Amino acid sequence: MKNLLPYQILKKSALKHFQQKVSDQEMMISKCTSFIKEVENGNLDTNLIDHTEDKTNPLAMALLSMRDKMKLINEEEQKRNWVTQGLAQFAEILRIQNEEIQEVADKILSSLVKYLNANQGAIFILNDDDSQNKFLELIGCYAYNKKKYLNKSIGLGEGLVGQAFLEKETVYLTEVPEDYVTITSGLGEALPKNILIVPLKINETVYGVLEIASFSLIEPYQLEFLEKLSESIASTFSNTKVTQRTKILLDETQQQAEELRAQEEEMRQNLEEMQSTQEELSRKNKEIEKSSAESKSILNGINATMATIEFTPEGNIISANENFLNTVKFSLHEIQGKHHQIFVPQEILESREYQSFWQKLASGTPTTGVFKRINSEGEMIWLNAIYNPIFDAEGKVTKVVKFATDVTHQQKLKAENEGIIQGINATMATIEFTPEGNIISANENFLNTVKFSLQEIQGKHHQIFVPQEILESKEYQSFWQQLAAGTPTSGVFKRKNSEGQYIWLNAIYNPIFDADGKVMKVVKLATDVTRQTELQPESLLG
Repeated sequence: MKNLLPYQILKKSALKHFQQKVSDQEMMISKCTSFIKEVENGNLDTNLIDHTEDKTNPLAMALLSMRDKMKLINEEEQKRNWVTQGLAQFAEILRIQNEEIQEVADKILSSLVKYLNANQGAIFILNDDDSQNKFLELIGCYAYNKKKYLNKSIGLGEGLVGQAFLEKETVYLTEVPEDYVTITSGLGEALPKNILIVPLKINETVYGVLEIASFSLIEPYQLEFLEKLSESIASTFSNTKVTQRTKILLDETQQQAEELRAQEEEMRQNLEEMQSTQEELSRKNKEIEKSSAESKSILNGINATMATIEFTPEGNIISANENFLNTVKFSLHEIQGKHHQIFVPQEILESREYQSFWQKLASGTPTTGVFKRINSEGEMIWLNAIYNPIFDAEGKVTKVVKFATDVTHQQKLKAENEGIIQGINATMATIEFTPEGNIISANENFLNTVKFSLQEIQGKHHQIFVPQEILESKEYQSFWQQLAAGTPTSGVFKRKNSEGQYIWLNAIYNPIFDADGKVMKVVKLATDVTRQTELQPESLLG
C-alpha cells in the first residue's frame, strides 16, 4: 500500500467497510428467514439474537415482537380451550340423575381435583333439615386420587368455610396458616401453598361451599372457571335435594293414599254386611272420621311444603294456599272466582293444547309436567306441577287440585347450560357414536373438516376416518373397548378426510352414561389443528 495514493487507500477502506456491512446484512436476513420458518412451524420459543448481538436492529426486534404476541395469543387460546373443555366435561357429569347427593359430590370432586391438577378437595352442603340448627355438612372429600371418608360439620360463620358461606364471596389464600390443613402423601406431610374456597350459589342463594387445596398456584382463568362451574354445581345439588325431598313426600302421600283406599274399601264392605244395627253404623262413622282425620293430616303436610290451588272442573279458582299466593304474587281475593287463564301467557292461551286442557281435567284425566306461567307483575315463572281431578262417590269430578313447586331458577339455569352446549356445537367439530363406534350424527363443523356429508357416514364405523397403520395398531384394537367401558380419551389424533388427505384433530372422546350408569353413546369434541401439528411426530392412535 506504500505505492497507493491517499485517495486510493481511502477508497479501498470504504469498499472493505461496505462489503462487511453487506455481509452482516445477509447474515441477519438469513437468521430472520430461519426464525420465520421456526415460528411458522409452531416453535414460538425460538430466538433470533443473543446477548452479544445488536438488539437495535429494527427488523429483528419487529420479528421478536411478532413472536411474543403470537405466543401470548397461543397461551390465551389454550386457556380458553381449557375452560371450554372443562365446562363441557362437567356439564355431562352434572346431568347425573337419580343418585344420592354424596355420590354426586364424589364424582364432581374426583373429576375436578384431577382437572385442576390440585391435591385435595372437599364439598360442604347446607344441612337445613332442622331450621333452628343449620350447619355445613361435609359430603365429599377427595385427595391423591382417592375418596376420603371423613365426618365433619361446620357452623355457619365458623372458620373460612363458614365465613365464605355467609359472605357469599370467594376466598383465595396463598399464605396458608400452619394449623389450617395438612396434606399427607407417601413423601410425608406438607402444607398446601394455596387454598381456594368458592361458595356454591345461584343468584344470592348459597347451597354449599367448594374447597380446593393445591401446591400449585391457581391461575385467574382457573378461578373464573371454578366460579362459573360453582353455579352449575349449586343447581345440581339444589335439584337433587328437591327431588329427594319430593320423592319422600310423594312416597309418603302414596302410602297414605293406599292405606286410605284400603280403609274405604273395608268400610264399604262392613257397611254392606252390618246395616242392621245402629251400633255398627256408629262404629263405621267413627272409622270414617278417623280416615278423614288422616287424610286431613296428609293434606296439611302437603299444604305446608308445596304450592296448592283448587279449581272448579271448568277452571275457576276456588282457593289457594299461602305458598301458591306468594309464588304468583297475588292475594286470594284478587284471584278467587277468576279463571286459571290469569296465570297463562298469551301464546299458550292461543295454543291447541290449552283449548283442550280443562276438558281433559274435567273428564278425569290428570296432567303433570313443568308449566310456564306468569305472576301478577307479568314475570315468567316455571312450576313443576300435577293437576289432579277429585272425584265424588259417583265418580264425577267435583274439583281439580294443583300441587306445584317453583322451579324457575332451575329452568333458567337449564336454559343457560343448553346455551353453553349450543355454543360448543357452534365453535367445535362434534360427532356422536354408538358405544361400538358406529356413527350416529355429526355437526356441520365436523362434516366440513372431514369433507363428508352426513348421509355418507351415518351408520358406518369410525374406521372410515382412521389411516391404515393406526387401524392395525394394538392401541386401536382396544380403543373402542375402553370407551365402551366408560373411559374418556383425549389428545391430538391423526385422521383422514374423504379425499384421503391426513388431518390432525385435537379432540376428546367422552362416554355419555344413562341413568343406570351404562354408556349409551360416545361424543367427540374436536378442533382442527392440522397446520399446527403437521410437522410434529405422529401419534400412534393419531
